[in-house]
This record gives sequence, C-alpha cells and structure tokens, in this order.
Amino acid sequence: MIAAIHQPNFLPWLGYFRKLAKADHFVFLDTVPFSKGSYTNRVRVRRPEEPAWLTVPVATAGKLGQPITDVQCSTHVDWRSRIRGGLQASYQSAPHYQPYADEIADILTTAGDMLSEVNVRLIAYLAERLGIETPTVRSSELPAEGASTELLIGLCRHLGATAYLSGSGGRSYQDESAFVAAGIEVRYLDHP
Repeated sequence: MIAAIHQPNFLPWLGYFRKLAKADHFVFLDTVPFSKGSYTNRVRVRRPEEPAWLTVPVATAGKLGQPITDVQCSTHVDWRSRIRGGLQASYQSAPHYQPYADEIADILTTAGDMLSEVNVRLIAYLAERLGIETPTVRSSELPAEGASTELLIGLCRHLGATAYLSGSGGRSYQDESAFVAAGIEVRYLDHP
C-alpha cells in the first residue's frame, strides 16, 4: 500500500493532485508548524499581464509556529471576496470556469474560519472533479508523533503502508535509511 503525505496547501498545483492520485491513501499533514510565506495560505495564479498571488490572510500575531490545524483565517478582512475576485480575474475566460467558480465560492463561504478546513474542502472538491478517489485523512486524526522522518514513518505505519510516495523536495530532508529500517520503500514523484 502506497501512502502519500503533504501539508494541506491552498488551491495546490497539479503535481499535488498527481501525488494524491498515485497514492492508495493520502494524509493531510496538518500537525506540523504553519510556515509564513508557504503555499499553505497562498497560491500563485496566472494573469494576462503577470502572475499574481492569492493569499488567505491568517491570524499569526503571537501564534507563529502553531500547527496548521490551529491556524485561523483572518476575520478582519473579506478575504473570500478577494479570492473569488482574483480567481475571476485570472480564469473567467477559461473553458468551464463558471460552474467551478460557483462551487468554489460556496466552499469558501461555508468552510468556516480554520485554514486547514478551507484547504481540505477545496482539495477534496477539486480531487473529486478530477476523478481522484484516493481516501484521505488528517494527521491530526492519527496517533503518530515525532518530527520530520520519524513522523512520516509513524503515519505510514499507522496506515499499514509498505511504500511512501514523496515529492522530489523530500530528497533534501528525509532520512531514507530510517524508512528502509522501518520496512517502508521510498518512492519519489517528479512532476514536470
């Protein structure tokens, strides 16, 4: 069984969904610290003139380093309208934009104020539209502990995984020998 594990990013890129599709089980890694400036609360979109960032502002005052699952979206800014407007400015002329835009707007409106909930709901919606049926779970719902490689191995063990599907960036920080010692094969997904 192949497990893939990744932070719940905001409207992630196509490679994220490829990783999700290639796994037998996918874990949203929401117990690690939120990193300011990461893709957890922002995404870069195409615009006719130049790329632009769409960002969900979050309440971080005195809370840097908190787990992603505890990150709250700002309640002082109408970020939902900004995100909808940014998506419209970027993709309104794309084929099939409108039906998806309405459903994404509905998710943004109903997902609440926790960033991980917004992200997981958006990812689940897009995965469904892409025909991806991989079961998902949040790391906050599992008993695994530790940091870095130890945490990933614990999550894989809990799922009964014999292989871990990592993004190519994992080569720089994962201890492959620890995976081997745990009887878990590491596979890398290099997305173009």
